[in-house]
Amino acid sequence: MLRKAWRGEERFWKVWWLLGLPLHLAWWAVYLYLWGTGVPPESFLLMTIWFWPGMLGLFAGCGALYLAWCTAAWRCAANVDRRVWTYVARLLIGVGLGSFLTECALILTAPLIAG
Repeated sequence: MLRKAWRGEERFWKVWWLLGLPLHLAWWAVYLYLWGTGVPPESFLLMTIWFWPGMLGLFAGCGALYLAWCTAAWRCAANVDRRVWTYVARLLIGVGLGSFLTECALILTAPLIAG
């Protein structure tokens, strides 16, 4: 399924629901855990990126995984029965990608503020 998705040959629902949903749920589980412990996720990421060297690699790996999913989802978005879903999917992918890149830029360029 991964090879077909990367080549844009997989049905879109499989890429969206079977690959994207678990990826997003894992990301949100981390966010909810951080909020539950009273640590704003942005502060946690910023502190760990600068003070725990392994976190930068983990952050980069997660980012690469998300970008790979965005690429596969974009390529497979045309594999739907109704063309309107192609446009909706690509709009949502673009919005999510824009949000992700904005967060990355803010986290990596923000000054370290001890809170």
